[in-house]
Amino acid sequence: MVSSVRTSRVQPNWIGDTLWITMEDYWDTEEAQQRSKTYSDARMSDRNGLGPHVHLSGPKSYRQLQDEMVEELGREVRLGEVFIKAHTKPDGTYVDRKAEKIAGTYEKTVQERLSQLEAESFAVSDGESRPRDLTTEEYTEIFLESTEKDTRGTPYGVGILKDCLVNGKHKQACGSSTFVALEEQLKKLNA
Repeated sequence: MVSSVRTSRVQPNWIGDTLWITMEDYWDTEEAQQRSKTYSDARMSDRNGLGPHVHLSGPKSYRQLQDEMVEELGREVRLGEVFIKAHTKPDGTYVDRKAEKIAGTYEKTVQERLSQLEAESFAVSDGESRPRDLTTEEYTEIFLESTEKDTRGTPYGVGILKDCLVNGKHKQACGSSTFVALEEQLKKLNA
């Protein structure tokens, strides 16, 4: 909030005149400008020079976004799909270069693994069977290999969904996608 005020140099009504003058005087000093540059450079290097983290989920948590996608698609939603949804603009472009890089790596690796499964299936196929799809855990593993981790080892771009991971794998009961899967199994058993 204060940083946007410093940049705009428009005094908001919640900062008194005396304090405003003091703040402006400080912002104009060599020390303050150097400190600002140092911190800005540090933020950029923390993100491999790809800029600040931006997403479009707004006030929704990634779990809420995942739940909406499960409802919309009627199937379990993968971690990488939630990341892509949260980081893609309505026109299909990514919100920043970092998100684009991670999503591109994820999608490329998924395609490579699917092609590999298809080739393996073709080598032993009777001509009738279809190649198997990747499991949710395999998709999660691919996403975690594609994204970056912060200093605490938290994967970038998963928000609250990090709580659904144990050693890079989905917990068995986590989120509504598991509920939907269990509900479908119950319907099958009842039929």
